[in-house]
Amino acid sequence: MPADAPDEIDVARRRTLGLLVGTGSVLALGCGTTTLGSAASDAGTDAPVTGGAADGPADAAGDGGTCTSTPEGEIGPYFADDSDPRFDRSDILSNVDGSNTQTGIPLAVTVIVVDGQKGCAPYAGAQVDVWHCNAAGVYSDQAAENTTTESWLRGYQITDANGKVTFSTIVPGWYSGRTTHIHLRIRSSYSQASSTSDGTNTTQLFFAQTFVDRLATSVAPYDAEGKNPTTNSGDHVYAGEENGANLLALSGDDTAGYTAAVTIVLPITSTGVGPEVDAAAPGGGGPDGGGPRDGGGPRDGGPPGSPP
Repeated sequence: MPADAPDEIDVARRRTLGLLVGTGSVLALGCGTTTLGSAASDAGTDAPVTGGAADGPADAAGDGGTCTSTPEGEIGPYFADDSDPRFDRSDILSNVDGSNTQTGIPLAVTVIVVDGQKGCAPYAGAQVDVWHCNAAGVYSDQAAENTTTESWLRGYQITDANGKVTFSTIVPGWYSGRTTHIHLRIRSSYSQASSTSDGTNTTQLFFAQTFVDRLATSVAPYDAEGKNPTTNSGDHVYAGEENGANLLALSGDDTAGYTAAVTIVLPITSTGVGPEVDAAAPGGGGPDGGGPRDGGGPRDGGPPGSPP
């Protein structure tokens, strides 16, 4: 459990989801090009849903011929120790012992790691960690969630010769004070950081606003949580630290599930304007911005916070 995780987390955490997205760039699935170095807008429309294949590292330079590093998104308080070799896995739906499989819309996310200082060449041998909440907005391996014996929706893989790894998971839910998101950590020669507080090699991925809103209002199990009052534009990581860069494009449907690909350009660079928030700071109300789970957060009528 992260050292900086608060004692109390507004367990009203949960809400709706969407699918994985690009890094310091805009990554469109099924489209012929991948444009790096430009921010994705959140104009209130869904990311493209197509049937095509994801772009590969060869496209990473886009039409500009240069690479722009992926923006840093804070690590947040929910990164957990993954030294158990069983975390090295592509399917992260269950605990590492195979129990307690999480339910939701299937999502297959391909992460493509490239070296921005070597012409966006594929980066082999990087460790890619992924973690996110379940459809109800709850993280595994957290004391405040009563999930310390759980390890679902966490894992890592080592990139192959093409700089690729693929994770099988579900679309995440939402929790108070944050828009729907997925965490990534890329350990490489640029940053080997593995602590629960060092975010020099972390970023966060986001989903189109209309996509998560639709799930929250009409698709089970996400509609059980209702619509998230925190939108992409109001999220301190999406709009502040990453300036809207990491918006994911999906391919698929609600029944069969979705696929998405994201290109991470190393080294990850801190370029955002929003300050990193200490979730345990006095008066912070916990990472969900509202104190105990049973009240005070945005869903319960309290003021919105800035949880990681």
